[in-house]
Amino acid sequence: MDVLICTYNEPLDLLQKTIIASKNLDYPQNKLKIYVCDDGHRAELKNLCRKYNVNYITRDNNEGAKAGNINNALNIITGDLFAVLDADMIPKKNFLTKTVGYFSNENMAFVQTPQVYYNQDMYQYNLNKKIPNEQDFFMRDVEEARAANNAVLHVGTNAVFRKKYVMEIGGYPTCSITEDMAVGMLLQAKGYDSEFINEELALGLSATTFTELVKQRDRWCRGNLQVIKKFNVLFNKDLTLGQKIAYLDGVVYWLSSIQKLIYILSPLIFLLSYKLIIDSPVKSLLIMFIPFLLGQILIFNILSPRTRSLKWSHYYEVAMAPHITLSILREIFCLKLKFNVTSKDITTNKKQFQFKMALPHILIAIASILAWIFGTIYLLTNKINLGSYLINIIWSIYNFWGSIICIKVAYQNPIYRKSERISIKENISIFINTAQGKLTGSLIDISEKGMAISLDSPLDVKLGTKLNVHINDNIIPCTVARNKDKLFGLFFDSLTNDQLDFIMNIYVNNLQPYYDTKKSQKYVEESLSKKSIFHLVTHKH
Repeated sequence: MDVLICTYNEPLDLLQKTIIASKNLDYPQNKLKIYVCDDGHRAELKNLCRKYNVNYITRDNNEGAKAGNINNALNIITGDLFAVLDADMIPKKNFLTKTVGYFSNENMAFVQTPQVYYNQDMYQYNLNKKIPNEQDFFMRDVEEARAANNAVLHVGTNAVFRKKYVMEIGGYPTCSITEDMAVGMLLQAKGYDSEFINEELALGLSATTFTELVKQRDRWCRGNLQVIKKFNVLFNKDLTLGQKIAYLDGVVYWLSSIQKLIYILSPLIFLLSYKLIIDSPVKSLLIMFIPFLLGQILIFNILSPRTRSLKWSHYYEVAMAPHITLSILREIFCLKLKFNVTSKDITTNKKQFQFKMALPHILIAIASILAWIFGTIYLLTNKINLGSYLINIIWSIYNFWGSIICIKVAYQNPIYRKSERISIKENISIFINTAQGKLTGSLIDISEKGMAISLDSPLDVKLGTKLNVHINDNIIPCTVARNKDKLFGLFFDSLTNDQLDFIMNIYVNNLQPYYDTKKSQKYVEESLSKKSIFHLVTHKH
């Protein structure tokens, strides 16, 4: 088994966590090889790999971007199976034990697990709300549905592949900036199987700012369109009808941003110019719209109650519609753009307004207010009737509120930490030897940089004081960064590799999504050809 950690310019601290977690995977160590595939050509990363005794791979150029990076590694690695991880995706210890067993099916090409995030996305962070991550709906619900038609979308990370099948299709396609979608689709077109395990087996970092989210979605949108244009999904005789529908649905999703923008502008155009956009009696509109609206509410409540609602779907679509529409136009007119990697190490020490990202929504909000004024004037002068006026006013208010939410999200709250602190869900006892004697306590949270502890008795020490914290049989040297009665914030002091491995074990064991979707898996053991395998059955709470 080979594990490929793909990187371009991500910070070494981020990679260090992924490397350590990969080395600690539950798998026979004599059969596990870790490879860091570096397209950033960094000597310091090579030294880090040497420090942790993992393999370092680079190349002379960056041709083919991430796909080319992986293809270069495929010509070097020797295992039958390989896993792909992004630089920020930290695998849990059971990542391989939960995925490799499916390859007892000789026709299995790849097993995909969801991208799950342990930090807050921009909506959660800037709106200060305990809501699902914006990607949870796709990663936990849509992927699950696609799996029923062997149309699992490979999302570029958190997956295990059978190498010979990937080599059979010529490696990762380099014709698109979303090589992940392409390789999965080509394997399925060859008649090979794919599986989706709807379980949190690797966790990473979500885009934290509006700017980074738009860059990421622009890349995904253009890449998906490139794949569809290149491989002509509709007329690909090797894909089943269900697979064609699944992949075309992905394209329709991106194109729906144009539709959303039209729906935002339509009531404004009517109220500003009293020119009809939809020529229909009010009664006919209501007869069609009300059942549609009720159907949408029921679908979200029944199929995705923990990951998406009509309200948040509207907010997300309004936020992305102007930007994705621009991405579509760029791709249609073949405008060459710089490849952007989503940054995962942004810090800011003050609140910032991302004006460029919010500008379309500011214009929509201003246009809405003007439309209400002009629309009222036209109503009073009998240029429009009351029914048309009310429908378009309500419609525009619905869109206006979505724009206000987007403007609010564009106010980026300060991001002080480069490293996320992980809350400790286990009961981990600690003690400190002091002049007062042995003080006991418990671990509250932890990162690779430091931790918070709670002592059972107060300890009066100054900031900057050195302390040795005993956790199990390990002694961790720390410096006091803050103290408040019994609660202490500590920085780690020059940890050895063994000490850092111990800290990272605690970190990974307690890693969990910021938002719990309440999804779990039920595994049913069955017998097949005198071998015991596990078939996955999705189970929702």
